[in-house]
Amino acid sequence: MSLLKQLLISVTVAMVLILVGTLWFSLDSAREYLNERLQVDAQNTASSLALSLSQPSNQDPITQELLITALFDSGQYRSIALTKPDGEMVFSLDRAAESAQGNVPSWFNSWLPLYAPTIKQTVSNGWVQTGEIAVTPEDGLARQSLWGMAYQVVLLVLGAGLLWAVFAILLIRWLKRALQTEISEQVRAIAEGDQGRTEVRGSGIKELAQVRQVIESVRERVRVTAEEQNRQIEHLQLELNSDDVTGVANRRYFINELRRSLEAAELPDGSKMPDHGHVLIFRQRDLAAINALHDRRQADAWLRSVGEAVKAVLQVHQVEGRPVPQLARLNGSDFVILMSGYAGPDTVELIQAVRKALDGLRMRIANDRLCRWCYALTDYEPSCDVGQVLVRLDHGLMRAESAGTTDVEYLSVSEFRSTVPQVGAGETAWKQLILDALADNRLELVVKPATYRDDDVDQRHEGFVALREAGGGASLISGYMFMPPAVRLGLSGACDLRVVGLAAQWVRDHPGHLAVRVSLPSLLQMEFLEGVEFIVMQSGLLPEQLQRLCIEIDAHGFVAHPDEVQAFSHMVTAAGCRIGVRRLAEQPGALLNLHKVDVRYLKLDGGLITSLLESPGAFQLFTAITEAAIGQGIKLYADGVPDAPTAKMLQEYGVLMSSKDVFLPDDHTDEGGFVDN
Repeated sequence: MSLLKQLLISVTVAMVLILVGTLWFSLDSAREYLNERLQVDAQNTASSLALSLSQPSNQDPITQELLITALFDSGQYRSIALTKPDGEMVFSLDRAAESAQGNVPSWFNSWLPLYAPTIKQTVSNGWVQTGEIAVTPEDGLARQSLWGMAYQVVLLVLGAGLLWAVFAILLIRWLKRALQTEISEQVRAIAEGDQGRTEVRGSGIKELAQVRQVIESVRERVRVTAEEQNRQIEHLQLELNSDDVTGVANRRYFINELRRSLEAAELPDGSKMPDHGHVLIFRQRDLAAINALHDRRQADAWLRSVGEAVKAVLQVHQVEGRPVPQLARLNGSDFVILMSGYAGPDTVELIQAVRKALDGLRMRIANDRLCRWCYALTDYEPSCDVGQVLVRLDHGLMRAESAGTTDVEYLSVSEFRSTVPQVGAGETAWKQLILDALADNRLELVVKPATYRDDDVDQRHEGFVALREAGGGASLISGYMFMPPAVRLGLSGACDLRVVGLAAQWVRDHPGHLAVRVSLPSLLQMEFLEGVEFIVMQSGLLPEQLQRLCIEIDAHGFVAHPDEVQAFSHMVTAAGCRIGVRRLAEQPGALLNLHKVDVRYLKLDGGLITSLLESPGAFQLFTAITEAAIGQGIKLYADGVPDAPTAKMLQEYGVLMSSKDVFLPDDHTDEGGFVDN
């Protein structure tokens, strides 16, 4: 804020305080005066009336009533009452309900209240007290008088304030014109590079003459350095906005572009950036292994090839009429693509092309494995900010890393707002939340029936971990939300151990079979295997009860970490429990290692089931899975059956379908059709 404005504001505040103080003290003094006048008038009237009623000639009740009525009819009193010495009412007149306040608002009465006192005087007959007279004056006229005075004073104050405002406006305009003439023109000439203007006019304001001379001396210095600075600008911009290794945009540039998009900033050509779109982030999970196997030069060359390949894809798949998707490198292993204005099929097509390009660049690392990418996608809208978008991307990456697949984890704005707890979404907040839940035993097992038609298992259930909010509230945070952060923070093993313990307790206390899931990162921890073995052995469950407990493993583990998964499975089956495998259709390579583990069942869902009748490849994969399962005596469970023909095919292959969404044969129809259950 300029010094001129500060000065004007300070003087204006002082004027306002003075005027308001004057108004307040004036009205308060008037109110005190009116209160005193009401007190004095009531006192004089009560004394005079008591003296009149005490006269021997006025002892008659009728005469007294006439005197009181005559005085009351003057309209200056709210109430007059005559009582006997014992308190009995003799005569009373009261117009409290009719007391007119005129046009005085109620808020004014509460702000500046007037008090109408009740004055009492003794009425006597000689030396004998015959009664007591009580007089309460009417304060309506006093209130109207105070209101009128306040109205006049306020008008006076407002008028004075208006005059001061006009004076301040004129003063500011005059000063601005003076500054414009004396300083602004010279400064603008320097800013516009008008170095040829050297004329120095005499200053009309003596106080600004020295400032004008300083400006003229600065102009010469600016001329000397301007060209050198202009030459350095482009070089500095490249250094600030580009990644040193890959040559793509860096984190700073991406944050600025995302902020511009959220604010719908104007582009250099005059158009505006779309205020909606998607952001894709992809992470190289094995960058440390790549750096360990190759020298820095080779690793950097590979990263540059990644950037060049993705930029080429973005150029080819640009949608006409929309900004070019922008690639940036956030850190060593994370790349991000800003797709402003992209939505629906255009986004899917672009992501598929990027994934295809990245799959072709995968390098071999230890154990002859290919390096892995994980992907997360989120949308944004004008109500978002940069921090919210980055938090959603980070949470999506946690879910992708926890799943262990190359599928793109999509986390929309609406889903994130409705599911992420209010404690926060950063790693620190998640860590504190999970540690507190473990310490306070707030992890719970949500058990739901999972019945499959023609299954020989009675009362089959599935258990899902959930986290109850602090304080014993009713809100539960699904494991779908807090387990990915637990995996990244190394807390998944502790959470899954608690799940296994709760599952063992449930089997002991309830009939039926229970299947619980454990995350793949937990299986890679030696202490987790030892903990599960200890829980099962020390649970005190009978062999029949142990057989009703089944632990589900992700099929990806049979491909990525076959030795660890086999060791865990052998330990579980040796203890008497069962092993189940989920998401086999997404990892068909797990079929090569299933024979090494005593698997109780396989679960099929997703695209394999929905496209079974349409895709020959899906049908061939399904046939291979069913033949392998039948050969090893493994049950097949199917979820999400879309229609009756698919249900019929699954039934022919001996697949057990969920009773929630399966199409069952109708035994009551002659045509043997299917009905939705």
